[in-house]
Amino acid sequence: MDEIRVNSAGIFVGRESIFWVILESQSDGKIEVKDIEKLPFISPLDYSNFISQENRIKIFNILQKSVANGIFNERRINLTFDSRLTYPVKLPIERTLHPEELKDHLIWEFEQHFLGEKLSDYSVSYQPVNIYEDGTFDSIIFLAIKKVIINFFNHILEDFKLKIKTIDIDHFAAETICKAIFPEFETSNNFLVSYKKECLDVSFIQNGRMISYRKIPFENENEILNYFEKELVPVLKSMKNKLRSIYIWGEGLSSRMVDELDSITPIKVVTINPFKNFIINKKVLNSPVFENLQEFTPACGIALRL
Repeated sequence: MDEIRVNSAGIFVGRESIFWVILESQSDGKIEVKDIEKLPFISPLDYSNFISQENRIKIFNILQKSVANGIFNERRINLTFDSRLTYPVKLPIERTLHPEELKDHLIWEFEQHFLGEKLSDYSVSYQPVNIYEDGTFDSIIFLAIKKVIINFFNHILEDFKLKIKTIDIDHFAAETICKAIFPEFETSNNFLVSYKKECLDVSFIQNGRMISYRKIPFENENEILNYFEKELVPVLKSMKNKLRSIYIWGEGLSSRMVDELDSITPIKVVTINPFKNFIINKKVLNSPVFENLQEFTPACGIALRL
């Protein structure tokens, strides 16, 4: 009897490029990387006015090339994009809140963070953190995404008869792939860092659960090194042997920057290889984009969301 094979397409829309990953899940639990692609824009996307016609044309042209090259067998894709287009924040809550009270509390938090904005204009979700043995929790990661951005992507994809199956932001998609390929993520304490041109997304992962999340803005690479040396390193030292590694990825992240960060910190800085432990066919191995693999981290992570 033939193995059951399920294809899943993951797309990461970065600021400078679009990244594709096609995975094939087999009945024996193995996963094969069927295809990957990195397609740069002629110039970076404008984040100050993301739903502009200029951005639409850039994304449309890239998708047109991809569809013309026959990348997709599936019509439903998983999409992830830059966290700078969204509003993720960690919020404390009362452990005693019932589900209906929590809903009211989230509405109140939205009104505090988005003065003058309408809740109906946003897609809002949350992820519990600091979960106790009785199932209660005292904080959440609150995520708000403007519906016009989701609709922006939906309308472009509809032009190619593609539909979004799952949507997430890049940092959380990176967490998904780390849990899948690094067994120690479920049994140790680690930091996950998403490197951006203007900020870092930093989260603390405790035994497979995200405990904290911060977005740290910066203006140049020296500010990143200063943050690690003056703020993060003291935290790492205070935790002594309770931390294992810092896992990092980023669009445009250089090996030089990783080496510098690794020299500063008392624990290992690991560049994420999202295809670790996956089957990689000859087509992918021979692809000209089969390098700097860490850039494919969010696309691979979202592709795992079958």
